[in-house]
Amino acid sequence: MTQILLISLGGAIGAILRYSIGKFTSTILGDTDVFTGTLFSNVIGCFFAGIILAWMGDNSGISEEVILFVTIGILGSITTFSTFALESYQLLDNGKFTKLISYLFIQVVIAFLLTAAGYALYQFTGGV
Repeated sequence: MTQILLISLGGAIGAILRYSIGKFTSTILGDTDVFTGTLFSNVIGCFFAGIILAWMGDNSGISEEVILFVTIGILGSITTFSTFALESYQLLDNGKFTKLISYLFIQVVIAFLLTAAGYALYQFTGGV
C-alpha cells in the first residue's frame, strides 16, 4: 500500500509539473504546432531520466519505494506518450507534414540525446 501511495504522490507532482510546463510554454511561445508543452515535458523528463538512471546505477541501496516514486510517479506523469501520439496525428491529419517531421525528430531524437546527456552529466560530475 505504501508503494501505491508513493507512486500516487509522485504522479501528482509530475502532473502538476507537466501542466506548469505546458502553461509556461504556451505563455512564452504562443500557439505553435511543434514546440508544445508536450515536447518540453518529454525532453525535460528524458533529461532527468538519464540523471536518475545513472544515479540508481551508482547507488544500489536505493529503496524500491524511492525508485517507484521518482520513475513511475514523477517521471511517468511528467512525460506523456499518448499526447505525443495525438499531436503527431493532428499534424498529419492537418497536412502539416514538414512540422510533423520536425516534431517527430525533436520528440524522438532530441529526447534520446537528452537522456544520454543527463546520464553523462551525472557520470561526469562524479554523481554529485
